Amino acid sequence: MEQLPELAFYGLPGAPSSPAELIPQCREGEALGLGSVFLSERFNIKEVVTLSGAAGAVTESLGIATGVTNHTTRHPIVTASYATTMHRLTGGRFTLGLGRGIDRMFKAFGLAPITTAQLEDFAGLMRRLWRGEVVVGHDGPAGKWPLLVLDTEFDEQIPLLLSAFGPHSLRLA
Repeated sequence: MEQLPELAFYGLPGAPSSPAELIPQCREGEALGLGSVFLSERFNIKEVVTLSGAAGAVTESLGIATGVTNHTTRHPIVTASYATTMHRLTGGRFTLGLGRGIDRMFKAFGLAPITTAQLEDFAGLMRRLWRGEVVVGHDGPAGKWPLLVLDTEFDEQIPLLLSAFGPHSLRLA
């Protein structure tokens, strides 16, 4: 089968009845020679951490990317650790995709809309943590944390993807 690494597909499109539908989709996408699966996150049966692990477990060459998650629903250490775990678990096939999300949905759940400055700050934190930095006294647009550290021995080169629609996000990308 011809390999088409530049092509990707969206896992669990629409309103799936079960997250298990992702398994045959990933296997078929890999068999077709597609390069990556993009996994979005919704507050129902599409929890991206679990889906990423499942996709990684049933494939050998398929890239796995969050398409996308946001920083307001997880502590930075949790997101950085998740990305590092997936990166190592899949032999470097993982990409962390970040985005601003849907303002109306966040407001409905009592979360403030995400700004471009927050997104940029959070992406910077991810890169610093993946390089093994100890972040002390961070006080930036993404939040305020007294201490952030994963492992000072880390030097991960995890791809970071940014989903952008508006002019501010497009400039950041």
